[in-house]
Amino acid sequence: MSKDERKICKQFLRDLKGKGKKYPKFDESFSILKNYVASNGLEDEDINELADVIMTVDMGANRLVPLIMCLVPKYKVPEDTVKSIIAWVLARIYELSVNVSTIVIQWIIGILDHHLVDRKVVNIYYYVFFHVMLKKERVGKHIARLVYILAKPEDVTRRDVSRLLAVQQQSVRSLNHFTALLSLFKSYKPELVPERIQSVNIGSVWRDIPEALQSLLENVRARSEVSLTEDKKCFNWNTFQLKKTKKNVAPLLPSVGYFQVGSNIFEEQDTRSIFDITSLEDLGKLHLSVKLPSSAVSLLSNTAGHHLLTFANVQYQSRFAFNLYCTLQTGFILEPETVSPEETNKLLDMTIEFSRYMQQSVPTVNRFIHEYLYHNMGEYQSQLLALMEWMTSVSSSDLQENLLIHLRSMFYQSSVTGKCEIIRSLKGLLTNLFVSEAFGEQCQQIPFLGQAPMTNLEEIIPILMKAAQDLIVSGLNIHSYNILLLSEALSFYEQICILESHSRNSFFTLAPSAVIYGSFVTNNCAILSRICKLLLRYRDRSLKYSLNDDAMAQVKSTIIDLASCIQDVVEALFHDEVFKTRSKRYFLNNISKEVMEDLRSYQLNCLLNITNHCAILPYKCMLSMNGIEIDSKEDATRYIANYYPDILRLFTTFEK
Repeated sequence: MSKDERKICKQFLRDLKGKGKKYPKFDESFSILKNYVASNGLEDEDINELADVIMTVDMGANRLVPLIMCLVPKYKVPEDTVKSIIAWVLARIYELSVNVSTIVIQWIIGILDHHLVDRKVVNIYYYVFFHVMLKKERVGKHIARLVYILAKPEDVTRRDVSRLLAVQQQSVRSLNHFTALLSLFKSYKPELVPERIQSVNIGSVWRDIPEALQSLLENVRARSEVSLTEDKKCFNWNTFQLKKTKKNVAPLLPSVGYFQVGSNIFEEQDTRSIFDITSLEDLGKLHLSVKLPSSAVSLLSNTAGHHLLTFANVQYQSRFAFNLYCTLQTGFILEPETVSPEETNKLLDMTIEFSRYMQQSVPTVNRFIHEYLYHNMGEYQSQLLALMEWMTSVSSSDLQENLLIHLRSMFYQSSVTGKCEIIRSLKGLLTNLFVSEAFGEQCQQIPFLGQAPMTNLEEIIPILMKAAQDLIVSGLNIHSYNILLLSEALSFYEQICILESHSRNSFFTLAPSAVIYGSFVTNNCAILSRICKLLLRYRDRSLKYSLNDDAMAQVKSTIIDLASCIQDVVEALFHDEVFKTRSKRYFLNNISKEVMEDLRSYQLNCLLNITNHCAILPYKCMLSMNGIEIDSKEDATRYIANYYPDILRLFTTFEK
């Protein structure tokens, strides 16, 4: 179908080029082109042909604008196409309508933001754009945004600042886009810009590019196989472009910039600017000679900034940690009413990405979390939990007094989805603790501030396990063993089993009976299979402990409990012994004799066997409707062996 659509689109472009504005079926053919672009994007050959039509065919703005919005590649826009479009719009800037010029500028901004073209291709036109911006007032605001994105410290000159100030002074209207540029130039070279120029939140100056164009460009990122990850794409240092907020309010997130004192003559000759790093290759070449910006928090912009922060000197890292703490305090505790939700969300997201990059938390962020949780009203829960996952350098006392108390409060106030999220966060924290201490083998300091864990695994793991077990059991009871919560709890203990099996410490955490038996009596066969597999893993671990007398002594009671659980499950599934000799088992042993007498006529011991189990019955019914009857345990066992082999494997292993 896509091949046929491409042929139709190519024919449409050829006909349009031949007939121009007299082409009769424009709307119908354009609709096909638009749908094809949205789903597939244009090949290099096709996008070049469309660009040629736009530049050569005489059409009105009502047709040119939608065609320009269709300049969407399959992966990346060819460099020659970008150069041709830029040269065309600059050459005819005084002839084209404002709408056409504007959409072209917005298209250039869009492909830069989505990394669909190398910045160097557009950067060569920086001074031309700057000159046109001063002369063409109606399009100047949009060009100013492009200049803002492209500008680097070395581009800022006294002459350009003077020209901006002169145009601003002569204008009757307030030129906020010029003020934004001057504010940026001031952060690069404060000695060239007057003191009266205040910081401006650029979200209040420029609107986003059209939503339709934005959606088309985002589709490219969704399907592209090249240069999509943060590590591979071109690094952008002017990323703090947020939606409209109050005017004349200093942004919470600082822009990347330098504060120059004195002459550059006394600097080392090989010192490079942060803006010289636009790719991983540049980062590898220049990371030892780059001059770090004055605002350390601004390095949270991208992965290159994360790398520079992680391996900066201790003095710079300390300044960053202090400034980040002050920024978080300002945005969330001291002056939250002056900060937009977009800024606070972006700050948290960037802090999470930085912690994820260096696999460790920032100490001052831990302190902020401890303080903020007293003020928290349920906002930012997902992001706070993501930050907590990296708190591997906290002491056991801090963990109990400052974190777990608030985590319990959050858990009991949350919905089922929120409770699942908290359990996942605890699972992530435990995973990071095991990894950070190399599973008990050795512990090395990390580059950022030389941090090392403040406690050992043997002290902190039991505390977290007890807290997690209490939350999981209470959550299952509160929500009547909700299947989502049960699955998340099972996932938690599956991960813990894997982590403990790789650790040199004698950890053997058994899932609580609420999880084991809750999974056993569930009506979901996948959950039943998973608990059988987890019990098999526990058994394999117990056999290893039996070879070591000292280790066996530490986990003896756990292994006894494990044997009881396995016996309960196997005998209920395969031997019809759920209620027989109940006093010797944990499962259902609290049911009174009076209730048992009332239920005696229901053949209770057969209700949870492999033939009648509530998790098996839906499949049994489905097979029966297709002419396959399951009348005996042997029939059910053959079925289980094909679809859920772990259930049968538990039985065969136990029988041996």
